[in-house]
Amino acid sequence: MKAFLKKIHPRNQKSCTTLIKVFFVLFLASNAKILTAQTPLRSIDLNAQEPSWYTVIGGNAVSPCIETSYGVALLSDGRLLSACTSAGNVIWQRSIKGRPSSFLTAFGDFLYVVTDSNRLNLVNPSGLTLWTETAPFPIADFPVVGRDGRVFVRGKKGLACYGLDGKRKWKTVTEELGDFPISLLNDGSFLVFLKKPKDNRTVANRYSPFGEKLEDITFTAIATSTESSEKGVLVSLKNGSIGLVSVTENGAESKWVNGSGNTNGAFKICYSAGSENSVFFFQNGSRTEAVVVKTDTGELLNRFQVGNIAPSDFKLARATQSGYFISGAYSACEFLEDGTIMYASTLPPQSKWTSLFYTNKNHLILCMKDWTIKAWLMNQTTKTKIISSKIKSISYITAKDSDPTASSLGIRALDNQKMAEISESFKKGDYGAKEKEYLTLIKTEAENYIKSYSTQISFQSQSQNYFAENAVYAQNLLYLMGKTGTREFSTLFARLLSSQIDSSQLLSVIAFAGNAAYDENGQVLAELEKLILNRIRPSESVLLKAVCDSTYEICRYMGRPALIKRGKNILSHLFYPQYDKTVRDYARTVLTKMIELEKK
Repeated sequence: MKAFLKKIHPRNQKSCTTLIKVFFVLFLASNAKILTAQTPLRSIDLNAQEPSWYTVIGGNAVSPCIETSYGVALLSDGRLLSACTSAGNVIWQRSIKGRPSSFLTAFGDFLYVVTDSNRLNLVNPSGLTLWTETAPFPIADFPVVGRDGRVFVRGKKGLACYGLDGKRKWKTVTEELGDFPISLLNDGSFLVFLKKPKDNRTVANRYSPFGEKLEDITFTAIATSTESSEKGVLVSLKNGSIGLVSVTENGAESKWVNGSGNTNGAFKICYSAGSENSVFFFQNGSRTEAVVVKTDTGELLNRFQVGNIAPSDFKLARATQSGYFISGAYSACEFLEDGTIMYASTLPPQSKWTSLFYTNKNHLILCMKDWTIKAWLMNQTTKTKIISSKIKSISYITAKDSDPTASSLGIRALDNQKMAEISESFKKGDYGAKEKEYLTLIKTEAENYIKSYSTQISFQSQSQNYFAENAVYAQNLLYLMGKTGTREFSTLFARLLSSQIDSSQLLSVIAFAGNAAYDENGQVLAELEKLILNRIRPSESVLLKAVCDSTYEICRYMGRPALIKRGKNILSHLFYPQYDKTVRDYARTVLTKMIELEKK
């Protein structure tokens, strides 16, 4: 069991608590001058100011706004999913099947949408619903996306995980869960918080991304708020303690714990990836008090009153490019970590709107009850701090080093029996903890496949290449690579396409890369274009048609205008007269299909 202050020996706990109290007396004394709210640099009454832009969304907003690279998206009660630019121009509006819910989550420019209480939908950046799956329970919170693209959902007494292809990876029954969201830890595992306390202490369960229950964590009091960060999970307790739960080689531990100077728990925590600091918001009478903390160490940097925001009508708080935004039902403000109030705004009567949002480009958005969304530009800052999570890895697993002796004898990390087992598991789903072994084996062999065709392997004859000699084995491996439902294997497909792979296997690599479809940065499309321009001869019509098909599948799945434009460009290369008429006609047919995608 790991918990706040648990590492302190009982006989030393009293003295440690005394030291914390003494520290806070000194801290409060040195900062007493800023405990009252500062005068805002600007005051704005949105009732008297015209919005910077507004647009009609075809119903009252059901979900909060979700930010994407192009602007915002939201779901209305008319079963209409709307996407707008940061200037308010409607890019697309798509009908969603089923009863809409408030649970909408962005994964890049993809959207996970919950409908009919238990149906999970993946919508691509062009508004196309790629798949819909039914969860084994009513989904009780926003879906949470893991580092490799998998998505976790929770119910009242259950958890489930889905891949980018919609296949369910695992499900599990839990004790009744509380209201806190799934909280991601620094190693990729996550916490879920139980509803029922133990001895007046909050209990959390830690799970691996593969559905394994790893450990129970008991805190020293009732938790009042949580927040995921790249350092771990920030937690505030009812007794005023604040701390960071982080994973080490010994499991989840309290990396640091401090008193907050308050006798009650924070009602909200915000983490800023830009400054790598965090703000804990506390109720201080009828006002809100902010405590700024260095996330990694717990060092207390500042504390001050935040404008006129009343905790009783709190609506939203988030990190911004400059500092932090917080809003109640009647007013909102943006402030810096030194306590400076950049502006304070008076909001329209709450009877006129349903929800609000604040964007990275400093627009305060209100979803109005007259089926419009209105946005006001609140701050002209030119700072460009990154406030999204800076995930260093997109993988949960690493490839194993190959054994040269075993390889020379034809002994592979994956044998045919294991390949068949993995293939059947991927088809059925719910393979749970076995996935870690499966992904490790597939990634290991994929790396071996790439290395076997590396130009750096000098004087290697074709007869020494296991993958060249065992085409069926190589094809089965490519199939499994495309069925993992994760984002990392697109990079491996791109590396294979860029290698000196022999023409007899190139067709399979092209086809399975298209079947996988996910191509986050357009790496696969870039390699397909290079193949047309530099390697595939005009007479190789089968390979050229395969490039057309894979280009279409990738563009259809990814739905990003920039990638679709690149896909069109790839197809246009095949219109030149040096290509056979059947190839030119095929490319035109696929291009027509791609254009139709944009009209849907």
